Amino acid sequence: MSGTNLDGIALVTGAGSGIARETAYQLGALGAYVAVADINADTVAATASTIRANGGQATAYTLDVSDRSAVDDTVLNIEKNLGPINYLVNLAGSFATAPLSDISDDLWAQTMAVHLNGSFYICRAVVPSMASRGQGAVVNTSSLFALRGQSEASHYAAAKGAIIGFSKSIAREVAGSGVRINVVAPGPVDTPFFARGMSGDALQQIRSERAKAIPLGQIGRAEDVASVILFLLGSAGAHMTGQVIPVDGGEMMR
Repeated sequence: MSGTNLDGIALVTGAGSGIARETAYQLGALGAYVAVADINADTVAATASTIRANGGQATAYTLDVSDRSAVDDTVLNIEKNLGPINYLVNLAGSFATAPLSDISDDLWAQTMAVHLNGSFYICRAVVPSMASRGQGAVVNTSSLFALRGQSEASHYAAAKGAIIGFSKSIAREVAGSGVRINVVAPGPVDTPFFARGMSGDALQQIRSERAKAIPLGQIGRAEDVASVILFLLGSAGAHMTGQVIPVDGGEMMR
């Protein structure tokens, strides 16, 4: 990405930690003004502070992406105070394993609300304005689980699979305007989302077990996924839209 410049306003959801935080850092380093949003006010404020400390520009927004009114209000606030959004990265998410028999109506609804509804609400609030200006790039987030299936995660895989169909459809819808919409599908990535409260030997054991299924021999880093997102947002990805890019160390080859 050497020499890449991403001037303009970028909105990154889930930016309090993990892949989204790293993506926000890289966007700030490449010249974007980063609107970082997360349900956790403290962690997203820390992300914005780090971007500014490193010479970038950022403003933090506390946002529950499953709340339609909050999404609309936040996008309006960003556009009013910062300007039109040029880059959108949807990375907010939640995850809890459960076999089919234990997936409650509430867990199913909450998973869909955060992943699928959240992506829909934000794209609906941002993409039409991009299309009207003839400029913009979006990266939504699916998962390796959506591409291959995963036991005890059918609710999560279903939401992430729906994001693929949604993203490809709106990519076709706005392609004539020049707006591009792509999807990343990460495999396991060493983030707090992956750890889910584990630490020490238990976490290391999970890392080792998951790495055995990956041809490259290790689970991913946040930087690995963020670099692909930046590629899709920038000029190097200018002829790509409606694509789903696995970032999984080759696990889909298994």
